[in-house]
Amino acid sequence: MTILSDMRILRTITVVTAILIGPFFQREIRSEELRPVSWLTGESFRRELEKPFSASWSREELRTMLTQVSTDRRIACVLDRRLDSSAEFPVNVTNVPLDGGLTKIAQLVDADLSLPENVVYLGPKSAARRLRTLIELRRLELQAEETKIPERRRAELQRRRTIEWHDLDTPREILNKISNESRLPISNDTIIPHDLWVTTILPEVTLPEALSLVLIQFDLTFRWRESGMSIELIPIPTSVSLERRYHPKQNLTESLALIHQRFPELDAKVSNSEIIVRGFLEDHEAVSSLISGVASKRPVRIDPLQPVAKRRFTFSANQRVPIIAVMKKLEESDIRFEYDRDELKAAGIDLEQTIELDAKNKPASEFFQDLLGPAGLEFQFDRTTVKLKPQKATAPQK
Repeated sequence: MTILSDMRILRTITVVTAILIGPFFQREIRSEELRPVSWLTGESFRRELEKPFSASWSREELRTMLTQVSTDRRIACVLDRRLDSSAEFPVNVTNVPLDGGLTKIAQLVDADLSLPENVVYLGPKSAARRLRTLIELRRLELQAEETKIPERRRAELQRRRTIEWHDLDTPREILNKISNESRLPISNDTIIPHDLWVTTILPEVTLPEALSLVLIQFDLTFRWRESGMSIELIPIPTSVSLERRYHPKQNLTESLALIHQRFPELDAKVSNSEIIVRGFLEDHEAVSSLISGVASKRPVRIDPLQPVAKRRFTFSANQRVPIIAVMKKLEESDIRFEYDRDELKAAGIDLEQTIELDAKNKPASEFFQDLLGPAGLEFQFDRTTVKLKPQKATAPQK
């Protein structure tokens, strides 16, 4: 069985709980279902990744889980072609940041998460570790004087745009679609092997980001050629790193010792009046945060659970489901049911009764009416508790 619970940080924001029950839920999520989503970007994207996330699947395919989370939270995801998207496994996370929940899912297939702008990438650990650094290196090369790329051309190549490809598109077609938008021919695209990919959307990405998200899946990157008028695909170097120089306000020796204490494997040294660090982009973000004393990521604040009455619910099943099964999954999302078993039995109410239930983003009152009404139950909300009673008999009209 599957349940997704989105418990918002601020009391003023409506809580959305999406319930997807399995094994009753076996409907294939079609690619076209991704298109109507208004994908989050920029600060909204980053804030969403910090918000609390709870999910429970008894057994589900990796791609189905990601699709459900992606569409529910409006976070675009790229699943590396080398991961087994049909792998099935159970997942159970409660009240963790969304990016932490996705990381746990990735770890189940020995993968990891990378977070370039506006996209969540799940791929092999080595690829996820290098992705953002490769993107940054291509961006820096674009800005470097040695590449002799005119300023207007630089701006065009860094313009953000939404890129989408469809079911059965090949990687070579996708790469050429991306490059053609900026009139940027690829000199050796024939080295990309044939494959068939599924619909994916990259919201508001730059050309280096889009190209890198595709090429990383073949252990490739690219180099700028002809003053930014074409590119050549090349293997990712064995060593991928950025060098940056830091001028901490504190004592240099003490600052270097702090870096080595926190990141013992990082290449860092003092040179003259600065600290030189070589590492991945994420390493530099952590070092900058450490020596400046400014946290790189805001802590997630989890306020008291939202009242049931303020939540909204989504449910899909392709066959009838027992009422009690839905109730038990709701209880895993910190919703409690209060009722007198003897009273329900005396009224002839059986919670094992199966019902047809299909709801999308419904208010709590409508959702619970659909769930409990067919059994002859009425309900009352009390914070996170749903109190159940047999429906009162209606007096016959005279």
